[in-house]
Amino acid sequence: MRKLRMLWMDLTVSLKEAELPLSFDKYCEIKSCPDLEHLDERLSRSDVDVVCFDFDYPDRAGLRLLRDSKLRHPSLPAIMLTMQHSESLAIWAFRSKAWDYLVKPVPDHEVDRCLAALLRIAGERRAQPPRRLAIHGDRIPKEVSFAPKPNDSTLAPAVYYVEQYFRSKIRGDDVAKLCGMSPFRFSRAFKDTYGITFRDYLVGYRLKEACRLLENPAASVTEVAYAVGFNDASYFTRIFKQRIGVPPSMVVGRTLEHPQGPSAGKPNLPEILRR
Repeated sequence: MRKLRMLWMDLTVSLKEAELPLSFDKYCEIKSCPDLEHLDERLSRSDVDVVCFDFDYPDRAGLRLLRDSKLRHPSLPAIMLTMQHSESLAIWAFRSKAWDYLVKPVPDHEVDRCLAALLRIAGERRAQPPRRLAIHGDRIPKEVSFAPKPNDSTLAPAVYYVEQYFRSKIRGDDVAKLCGMSPFRFSRAFKDTYGITFRDYLVGYRLKEACRLLENPAASVTEVAYAVGFNDASYFTRIFKQRIGVPPSMVVGRTLEHPQGPSAGKPNLPEILRR
């Protein structure tokens, strides 16, 4: 059976959700797009039948990316995959011309329904003349998890770069170039938009992912430190205690309330320690 050629945009922020359901393999040859810089180029190629925007809890920048991609590539079907079940979000997705809106965990019969239909029409799409979409100007639903200030679109490449490459060394100057800014302008714009420096945002993001990994009772603090991008376990322990309020060894095997957004405050420590 011929398979759909799917381009997968992993926009999840949780390591636990950074994979497609196994049932997608039945219908699709899946290739990922590791960076936003080349997304338009990839979507323009003839070897893509469908694009999947995979969220856990979508933010405004990610939803704008989906909508803008549909405007630029109206003939390419787009699937929105998310953990957030919301009627208003689903309505927004369909008004933005998403092919389908699937909530994880996706039942196999829903995958069959969605992808089997796409497979039937994939061969016809290339023969159709280009078309333009009339997309409603609906506001993004209020309940999306993270709502930065209005000028966040210029900083979206920085946010997504952190989400994709936080485990590696990240230089602020390189990220500034992705946003088309000088390092000084980028630093000032990021602080004005999010209320914290880019460096603090990066450290906070790594610590949030560390908290998720430390929920495993068998987790090693040193291994988690390296897994989320810290090259010094002692520094990781020090900054974790400074930001979270307790050393990482005290939260191994505990489920923390993960704050949303780059400037969210500390978890409720007494609540953490009761778990």
